[in-house]
Amino acid sequence: MNKFLVLSLILFAAVQINNTFSQTKALWTEAEREYLVTNLERTKHEIIIATQNLSAEQWAFKEDSTKWSIGQILEHLGLYERMFAQEADIMLSSKPEPELNSFSLPDSSYIGWMNDPSPHQAEWNAEPLGLMKGGDNLTFFLFGRNHLIDFIKNTTYDLKAHFTYRWGQEQRRSIHALMVVHFAHTDRHLNQVFRIKQAPSFPL
Repeated sequence: MNKFLVLSLILFAAVQINNTFSQTKALWTEAEREYLVTNLERTKHEIIIATQNLSAEQWAFKEDSTKWSIGQILEHLGLYERMFAQEADIMLSSKPEPELNSFSLPDSSYIGWMNDPSPHQAEWNAEPLGLMKGGDNLTFFLFGRNHLIDFIKNTTYDLKAHFTYRWGQEQRRSIHALMVVHFAHTDRHLNQVFRIKQAPSFPL
């Protein structure tokens, strides 16, 4: 075997090893998995505490006709559990795009956006209809949240290498970022629940 062929084989093997390493080196860390699980669990339990022992009248109370009830808020959150789970499934069905991670914003940017006190407009498919009664809204929310927590705990996918298609390239979000938005969105509506319960006309 001549020296040129030996050198070519060595270079080819080195390239293959490098490619394999690049493909298997995850962007998403175990610390980030734990961060998502902790905050999804935290906001789930805070929702449970905030809504425990509510009467039917308290679940349905509205400060005025333009506002949501606590029941509608929980329905809205439950709808997003399903919407984001479906979006993650769609994102995972396409090939990884780890190069897009360089466009990702820090987690604090997504949390800050959700903490913005200005009104947000719900998408039409997340508008609550208010047809469920009382604690059924909590059951609806918990079913979806538990599914997402189990997914985050057990997934073997790199959640920083799969990106949503909803925005332009520089605004596309990874599944990790989507889940940060998700728990921050729950915090936003927890604050709304607290405000409703502090309203002077809230039923006792």
